[in-house]
Amino acid sequence: MIAFRILHILAGVLWVGGTALFFFYVEPTLTKLGPDAQKFIDEVIVRRKLPMYFAAAATVTVLAGVIMYWRDSAGLSNGWMTTTSGIVFGLGGLAALVSWALGLAVTAPSVKAVGAIGAEMRASGGPPSAELMGRMHAAQERVRQVGLINLVLVFLAVICMASARYLG
Repeated sequence: MIAFRILHILAGVLWVGGTALFFFYVEPTLTKLGPDAQKFIDEVIVRRKLPMYFAAAATVTVLAGVIMYWRDSAGLSNGWMTTTSGIVFGLGGLAALVSWALGLAVTAPSVKAVGAIGAEMRASGGPPSAELMGRMHAAQERVRQVGLINLVLVFLAVICMASARYLG
């Protein structure tokens, strides 16, 4: 259990910290730079595979959390799950699970779409067309909107996990 707790906390720190860094600094910078951000996007998204980093950190966090929740609840026993601590851990876990699913189903494909549209812009050889700019703006807005939802969810998960043991 100590190993799962350490994995859960370390991976969670990487997931939540990376999410905050991306939402507050990276994404707004990329949006402001527009087509000039393409080299950075290529490096971070395509070559360094940032979406895979988030997927790995989130998956390790969620798996370790599920294992600990299963163990703490004695196989999902209703007695523990209905305590204040059990409910708060459950709410935090649910928030993390929703964020994890959104990240895999929406955020990662949207970030990859931004990279692909940027590659199309570069391949066009001149200034990007209005159609390409519109697609880029829509993809970036999708990343921003889901990023905000994920940020709120992971912050909620952290608050729940940090306080659950002390509430009941």
